[in-house]
This record gives sequence, C-alpha cells and structure tokens, in this order.
Amino acid sequence: MTTSLDLAFVDLTHTGQGVQANNTPLSVGFIAAAAKARFGDSVSIRLFKYPEALSDYLATTTPDLIAFSNYMWNENLHRFYASQIKTHSPDTITVFGGPNYPIDLDEQAEYLRGRTDIDFYVDGEGETPFVELLSALIDADMDASSFKATRVELDNIHYYDGDTFVAGPLQARIKILDEALPSPYLTGLMDEFLDETLSPIVQTSRGCPYSCAFCHDGISYMTKTKRFSQERIDEELRYIADRSTVPTLTVADLNWGMFPGDIDTAKLLAGFREDRGWPRFIASATAKNQKKRVIEMAEILGDAMHLGASIQSTDEGVLKNIKRSNIEISAIVQMAQLAEGNSSTFTEIILGLPGDTKEKHVKSVTDMLDTGIQDIRTFQFILLPGTEGANNDSRDSYEYVTRHRVLPRCFGEYTVYGNPEPIAEIHEICVANNTLSFDDYLECRRLNLSLSIFNNGNIFDDLFNVAGALGIARSEFIMRIHENAQAADGKIREIYEGFIEDELKNLWDDKDRLSDFVHNPKNIHRYLVGEYGSNQIFRFRAEAIFLALDEVVAVVSGTLKSLLKERGVLDADLSAFIGDYERLFLAEKSDLTDVDKQIDISSRFDFRSLESVKYHRDPRTLMTDDEVTFTIGHTEYQKEVKRNYFAGFGTDISGLTYFIHRNPARLLYREIVAVESVAVLDNAKSGATPEIVAAE
Repeated sequence: MTTSLDLAFVDLTHTGQGVQANNTPLSVGFIAAAAKARFGDSVSIRLFKYPEALSDYLATTTPDLIAFSNYMWNENLHRFYASQIKTHSPDTITVFGGPNYPIDLDEQAEYLRGRTDIDFYVDGEGETPFVELLSALIDADMDASSFKATRVELDNIHYYDGDTFVAGPLQARIKILDEALPSPYLTGLMDEFLDETLSPIVQTSRGCPYSCAFCHDGISYMTKTKRFSQERIDEELRYIADRSTVPTLTVADLNWGMFPGDIDTAKLLAGFREDRGWPRFIASATAKNQKKRVIEMAEILGDAMHLGASIQSTDEGVLKNIKRSNIEISAIVQMAQLAEGNSSTFTEIILGLPGDTKEKHVKSVTDMLDTGIQDIRTFQFILLPGTEGANNDSRDSYEYVTRHRVLPRCFGEYTVYGNPEPIAEIHEICVANNTLSFDDYLECRRLNLSLSIFNNGNIFDDLFNVAGALGIARSEFIMRIHENAQAADGKIREIYEGFIEDELKNLWDDKDRLSDFVHNPKNIHRYLVGEYGSNQIFRFRAEAIFLALDEVVAVVSGTLKSLLKERGVLDADLSAFIGDYERLFLAEKSDLTDVDKQIDISSRFDFRSLESVKYHRDPRTLMTDDEVTFTIGHTEYQKEVKRNYFAGFGTDISGLTYFIHRNPARLLYREIVAVESVAVLDNAKSGATPEIVAAE
C-alpha cells in the first residue's frame, strides 16, 4: 500500500462539567508511537483528548482506522463515537483496548458479542499486538471483513467472524521497555496536549507485584514489574519540564518508589522545582513495601509529594478475601511522623469489600486516624470489569447487593456528524453483602462524609494536635465530632440529610432504566446543572466548608471543650484559647474567593510559635503578657494560583468542589502574613522566651 493511512488514536475525557480526566493521553500515545516507529511515513497519525476536537476532525476526515482506549470513565463516550463512525463510514476499522474488559474468556466473548461497533479488541499490553494487527490489516488492504474471514489468531487480538469468537493467545509482556516503546513525548506526539489544562502523565515502570482482587492490575498477567531506563526517564521529564505550564505532574506507576532509581527521578524533579518552580505537585501511587525509600523521596521533593499508605481495610479477614496484605501499622506511624511538616500523607479505605462490616470499617478508620496519617480517603467498592472481585464467583460467594450510578462528572451532550447525543458513564457499586447491611452501609457513608469535612485537607490539624498534646486521641476526637455533627441543628443537619437523600437518588437498581433516564436530553441537563451526578462526598464537603464554616468550627470547638471538661482539665485559659483559635480559623478559612482580603486578630496566644511546633503543644505554655495582633492573608503565590483557577472554573459551589477534589485544600487557606512585635512571653507559663517578631 503506497498511500498514507489516516490513523486516529482516541482517549477522550468528558467535558460536560469541565475537563474530567485531566491528564495527557499517554495510553494511546504509546500505541501511536509504536505504530509510527513501525510504519513511518506510510501512516498519518492524530491523537485526541477532547470530544469537540474529534468531532471537528471527523467532519473533514474519514480515518482508515480509529483506536480507542477503554476505561470506566470513557467507555460509553467512545462507544458513541464508534457507532456513529460505523454508521457514517462502515469501512473504517474500529479497535478498542484497555482494562475495562473481562478477564474470563467466556465473559470476553459475551462482551464483544453485543458490541458490533468494535471490530477488534486488544487484550493485555497493547503496543506490539496492535502493530501486528495493523500489519495484518495492511496486508488485507485494510479490509476488516476479509481479514476476519481468515480467523487468524493474533496474539492478544479478539474479534468475531460471524458468530465465531476468535481469541489469540495472550502474549508475554514486554521485557525491555525502552526498545519496544518509543516515547510519545520525545516523538512530539504529545506536544499539543501540553496545554494549560491537562496534567502531563508519565510512566517510569509497568506492572504490579500484588494481586488485589478489586484492581485491574491485580491479575497474574501484571505481576512482573519492568522499568524504563533512567536515561529515558530523565530525557522525557526534561522535555515535559521545558513545555508544561500546568503545575501538577502525574506519575502513572502503580508503585512509585519500588526501584532504587526512583530516588534519582525524585532528585531530578527537585532540581526542576528549584530552577523552574515546576512541578508544584506530584500525583502518584507510592510503593507499599518500600516506605524508607518513599520517605527519602518525600524528603527530596518536600511538599510537592503526597505520601500514601493505602490499606483498603485493616481487618485480616477482609484482606484475605481480596488477596491483599498491608504493611505493619507501626511502619505507617513511622512514615507519618517522618513526613510531618515536609509532605502531606493519606491513606485509602474501601467500604463494602467482601467480608466488610460496619464495625470493621469503623475500626479501619480509627486505626488510621491514630497513626498520624492526615487524609483518610474513603471509596465505594466499584465492581470493575476485568477484576476478580467483580466476577460471577465473587458475586455468588459474598452475595453482593449492587446499585448502578452515573460516574461523577462523566457525562455531557456531544455532537458528531451533526447528531447530538446525551452520554453518561455508568458503573456498578456494592452497597451491601452477606456481612454488611444497606443501613450499615449508609451509616458508614455518613462517617465518610464526617471524615471529609472535619479531618481531610488539614483543615483542623492544628486543633487535633493540640488535643493530642492534652491527651485526646485523634480517633476519639473525630468520632465524637461525627456524633455531634449529626445531632447539630442548622445548615450542618441539612448537609447530612441532603447527603443521604442525594446518595439514594443517584443509586439505581436497574442499569437499563438508568441508561434510558440519562439518554433523555432533559435529564442530562439535570446532571449538567448539578441536580444529579455529583461526587456526593466532595459536593457536601464543599457545602460545609464554603456555606456553613461557622457551624463547622462551632461543632469542633464545642466537642473539644466537652472532651476537656470530661477529663477535668478545661480551665479559663484553655477556654480562651479555643475561642481565639475559632477567630483565627475563620480568618484563615472563610470567604476564600476574596483573594486580597486581610483580617487582623488579637490574642495572648503565640500562634506563630504554635505553628512552628505544628501545634503539638499545650497552648497555655505559649502565652504573651499582652495581646498580639496577627494579620491573616493570602501569600502572593496563593493569589496567583487561585486567580488562575477561578478564571477557568469559576467561584460557584461546583467550581470550588472541583478545586478541592483536584488540589490540596491548603492552597485555599490564608496564613499569618504579619505579626505585631512584642517584648516577652509569660516565662512562668512557658519556661522559655520565644520571641515574636514582625513577619513578612
């Protein structure tokens, strides 16, 4: 074939409520780079991330072949485009590949039987099999029907010829990544996506040694982990650093920090941060059993890196059911202690796993709270196609009760060939099983909301640390807050009631009924305006923080007073501190869209010195003889970040919700930017004389 083939590689994001999947299209970039390396100028290649750009392309070009990624956040969007392409141009070959695909052969056959808009599916690692498929199609003059009639079995390639399902054997995974996988960045294929919206995503290693039943990468096929050479990694990162304007870098490795060379990568990125101020944040999943190395990386990268210790559950029975083992809690405590003041820390817990109960979920939460880990991120158990946890045997063994819902922000109305269509991504979650009732599931969800409002985002870390210095464990404090918040009146009560109401409204027994509902243009509008389809945890957290902050802090300060009173240690000075801290808190964290606002507060408590010890101190030991005035405001860096963000996403509750979903909440908070000078502290109480000096 002498004429150039038009090939399109597609990894779309929904854009109905802004850009949902805001990373560069690395997955199809690898496939495209491999194809370009093999076929050179005989192929013309375009990559697509935004639906609108793909629609414009299809209005003027009929591709010979179009390849789609397949993830839970874009499957229906890609199916819409594939079906429209097949109607408009039946000879265009459609290829899908990605993890949102069953692992059992019979289930794979059933999956493709009902999806006639997909000509071929590439199972497993896709670059080499795709290139071999394209070569075979070129030999068949790009006639898919003619090729299918041969029923040739190509490695990793699945397709139907009539009623016959053809599945080639699963090819061994790539051993030397540099040789088989040209860089989509260094070949220039990603240049157009290094824009002002998408976060560059890189992969320095592939594979995962663990077998978690809930995860796509827990299958045996993925257990061997291979790494790109350090030279390739360095060159790619330098290329991105020279071009990216987005402050976040995403590392796609499943266990970043698993290899000694990851230290070198961290040092390179730290150098970029010093020279260029980039990347400001690094999103990654860190290695589970290499905490010493991961902590060293965090020390190198400072507050750019978030340290994760994902446990999913601390119950041994649940962990056995999902084929997972965790590191010792003592190691998590050590990680949290070493990271404090340098990096933020988080853990992840999944509600509703096989064998889970309300008591086990609560214990997992309290276990993690008392390790010193900052954010407790809770998730629902999503039954992902292609995972062991979602197969029929698991469903039968644990008697899952499931519901269907639209994935938050994964919806919109899209037009191709002049045909507008409402599209939404639907997934299945477990809301009960043979050990967890639906009522207990809802109570756990309320607890998850309390964690999000009162614990996560460092919002009350100062008071939690003060409480710890006074003998109150973080878990006791949080659980009492959870009780008191639900018993409170006013906006807080409305938030909890609205949260459960919204949860129930968005859960559907029947997937087809939900699909019909969202397919109605009037109903998709209800999603677009936020009536349906929000991330409930983030939405109602945002309502609490931005619309009821005075009530939120009142619940926390009231709870602390009660706990101190029960212990017989609440005195006039501690009462005064709690009152002054309330005023400081509201100055730092209220009316956050006003970036230029400054507030002065006066107190006899030395908040600057308390900050220097992360509030791990009885505040009565740091009191001044006279009141000191503190000026609270945003730093210039915060002002710049917030203005840029607000310009793109707005300052309504939807935009603010998205901000705290994608960025550290501390970026929103004001800080002490100036302090009135005073002479001395109360030596009788402090035992020392730390000075307060003018801060700039």
